Amino acid sequence: MIIFLREKFIAQLFMWVIAIVFVVGSILLYSSSSGQRDGPEADVVLKIKDLEVRRDEFEQRITNTIESRRNQRFGNTDRETAQEEVIANLIQGAILSSAPISDAEVERYIRSDENLLAQYNQLEESIAARLREQVRYYLSATTLQNSIRTLELVTDAEVEQAYQLEANKAKIKFVEFKHHAYTPTVEIDEVTAQAYLEKNAEHYKTDQQIRAKLIEVRPADFVSDSDVQDYYKTNQSRFMTVEAVKARHILKKFPDNATDEQKAEVKAAAETLLKTVKTELAAGKTFADLAKTHSEGPSGEQGGALRGGNPKLPDGDYFARGDMVEPFEAACFDTLKPGEVSDLVETVFGYHIIQLEEKKAPEVQPLAQVQSEIREKLVKISGVESAKSFADDLIIEIEMRDYDTALALDKYKTAAPTVKETAFFSQTASNIPEIGSAIYYRGLTDELFDMELNIIKKIETKNFRGEVTAYFVATVLEKKSAGIPEFADVKAQVIDDMREQKAKELALADAQKLFSQRTENESLEALLKKYKTPEGITAEALAVQESNLFNLTAGSSYVSGMGNAKDVMFAAFNMEKGDVQGPFAGETGTYIIELVEREEADIELFQTDPAEKTKRLQTLLQGKKQKAYDNWFAARKNRANPWIHEDYR
Repeated sequence: MIIFLREKFIAQLFMWVIAIVFVVGSILLYSSSSGQRDGPEADVVLKIKDLEVRRDEFEQRITNTIESRRNQRFGNTDRETAQEEVIANLIQGAILSSAPISDAEVERYIRSDENLLAQYNQLEESIAARLREQVRYYLSATTLQNSIRTLELVTDAEVEQAYQLEANKAKIKFVEFKHHAYTPTVEIDEVTAQAYLEKNAEHYKTDQQIRAKLIEVRPADFVSDSDVQDYYKTNQSRFMTVEAVKARHILKKFPDNATDEQKAEVKAAAETLLKTVKTELAAGKTFADLAKTHSEGPSGEQGGALRGGNPKLPDGDYFARGDMVEPFEAACFDTLKPGEVSDLVETVFGYHIIQLEEKKAPEVQPLAQVQSEIREKLVKISGVESAKSFADDLIIEIEMRDYDTALALDKYKTAAPTVKETAFFSQTASNIPEIGSAIYYRGLTDELFDMELNIIKKIETKNFRGEVTAYFVATVLEKKSAGIPEFADVKAQVIDDMREQKAKELALADAQKLFSQRTENESLEALLKKYKTPEGITAEALAVQESNLFNLTAGSSYVSGMGNAKDVMFAAFNMEKGDVQGPFAGETGTYIIELVEREEADIELFQTDPAEKTKRLQTLLQGKKQKAYDNWFAARKNRANPWIHEDYR
């Protein structure tokens, strides 16, 4: 149910963000303590206090975490990292829900927000129960966090020190000896590389790997355009839009917890406003402009326009029956005609003046608008079964003959399935060679690593929503045990690593050679004139570059123009203007630097401007509170003593 007025918008938004985050978790937690399941997926793999999480639920959380981080553009997250994150979140949830919160406190919180209460009253009991638990969790977490964080204080000396770190700034000139410029000059022979591997064997240790032969059979390939068109023609009633209206409103709202006397005062003001609105409309003003001027609802800024949430609504600011509270809905759908303006309409939020702009009768949605929905439905209805049957038949033919002979049969020529052979990959790989995302093809990797060599098997894969994505006819061709790989298998990587390391050493030596030629008080520009490019270096000529002003930023070593270079950052604040020092190793190069500018903190400004002090005090206090909470949480985490199945340790 869409509630179109949000009187406490910030609180409401915050509450429902929490609800979205925890609703998936709540479903899993509720299911973990109910229902009977058999097999390994029903094994309890994690226990924290009264919480038990079963294998299938735990695996789903890992999958969801990997997919979520990918969708948020964090890049590929490996399984081990996702697993650690899931365990940490479960432990955090168990700890933060430990404060005793009574049913009365939960009820009081829900009733403190009219919008939340209105939505709560429309939920089915099972959903309402979950919402109550989410509110209980929120209140518990807030209680615990506040009780820890209120203990922290920040001294004036700490605030002044923070100001000085931020306000003290430096600017440098520098010459960069880029590491990659030296790489082409490095030659590594096999004997040296082999010795390096033996010395650094643990760095190259690999997990178990396999190589497989696979035929992918996709359910989507068994649904044609004509199938979609036929379904659309024979199921027109399924694609009818709903009855919809477009309206604007002006709200004169009730105060929170309004008394009868206050409501009467609002009504009197609303009656006066109604006369004003009708007079101004008659004078040529638009209802939208009047809503912007007079409405006390959040839609006032949009000219009083309202929008529903039904996916079958037309484009634009339309809403359907059930989207609005009853008196408002009745006025729009049953009383007003397009263009008419209502008298006062009372709801729990206050008094509304409504202008109905348009009514739309139900109509059939165009095929172009619904064909994706139909195709998805048909894939689930018939595509999955067809793909499964196809894969079963294909396995029989391959077992009787072989892959190539079976695929040459006439009955498979139309579908034209392709045999793919993967390179070696590990069970934790996020991408399966020649196939694609391990998340999209959930189940494939685990099944393959459980198979014996040269066995033909059908494997069903699913995406993170649990939908079948493919059936694979699979054979494991080769396995490599976990351990130190053969030199031949990692030769290229070892040589690359050695060349990179040697290039850094050459860059450092080259910089040291130049710096050793510096005379007293010689500038960086003058020193660079003495530089002679080593034989074999073909990179662009060295030049003096200049950074922007930077400070000693906590937790960062970034210097503009050169990237991360901690040694450079700290050296700059221990130099006098005109000093030249080096070499310093950075992330991508080695540097000789000259300090060209220093900005000292203005202590007098700090002491006389309260805003400077307040800004840093708040930042420091927040950091201290967070650190206190983190320390408390770490101690509670140790005491929680979570039990984790050996498969996930």
